[in-house]
Amino acid sequence: MKKVAFSIDVEPDIRTGSYKGVYEGLPRLEKLLDKYNIKPTLFVTCDCIEKYPSIFKRLMKKGWEISLHGYRHTRFDVLTSEEKKDNLKKAIACFKKYLGILPSGFRAPQHSLDEDTTANALKAFKINYDSSLNPWNFYHLLFFWKIKVNQRYNFTKSSIHYRNGLMEIPISSCIMPFSSITLRIFPKSILRPFFFFISLKKNPVFFMHSWDLIKIKDSKLYNLCPLEDFLGRLEFLLEYLSNNCKIYTIDEIYHQFKLESKTLSHLTHMGVL
Repeated sequence: MKKVAFSIDVEPDIRTGSYKGVYEGLPRLEKLLDKYNIKPTLFVTCDCIEKYPSIFKRLMKKGWEISLHGYRHTRFDVLTSEEKKDNLKKAIACFKKYLGILPSGFRAPQHSLDEDTTANALKAFKINYDSSLNPWNFYHLLFFWKIKVNQRYNFTKSSIHYRNGLMEIPISSCIMPFSSITLRIFPKSILRPFFFFISLKKNPVFFMHSWDLIKIKDSKLYNLCPLEDFLGRLEFLLEYLSNNCKIYTIDEIYHQFKLESKTLSHLTHMGVL
């Protein structure tokens, strides 16, 4: 069966900066994921962990991966090299203090990854993988064009690869991202073919936000697809994935790909391939 990863960016709520997505949204999601026995990957900002450590400790015990979304929800492409390292240093200390772990993975707020982050900052703190890239996402080009990422690089690197010695595990897209945005705006008649096409990719990664799971005032996107409708669409996706794919955490995909790469390298060296 195809490998798929289900990921959630956990951060202060859009528009309000509150944390309802953490203490109201994540329990809603937990019920759905438990129904289909799915263990997701959470990319969490440290203010969420500092305020609600017991929630994340409990989810860790259930097999959920807790990885890093930044010390605060600050774009990395606007930080200096020293500011990036300070951000990550504080974040690592937070993970050790509240969760007793080191984060395996990283996703930059608003996908704001740049060369300096991969080449220096993440490697300095022994992060195993990054999952910030969102290639072939035209929505990203339209609404996040100010982010200083290498769009040409993004559009040519849609599969797992190494960048400056760091493993990149991109979010999946096909014109539109494999994300909550697509769940909200696509007619249901298009969602199933979209899921099928995405599942043909190797190791597809879905992502959403914690605030997708709460009511949001004054949001055109939310008004287009209110909470109850969104939860129904999300369950439609989860049912499709559980019936057609094997769902892993991104950390599990990282270790599997690393093992496959070592095996391939060994066989090549031995002259088998």
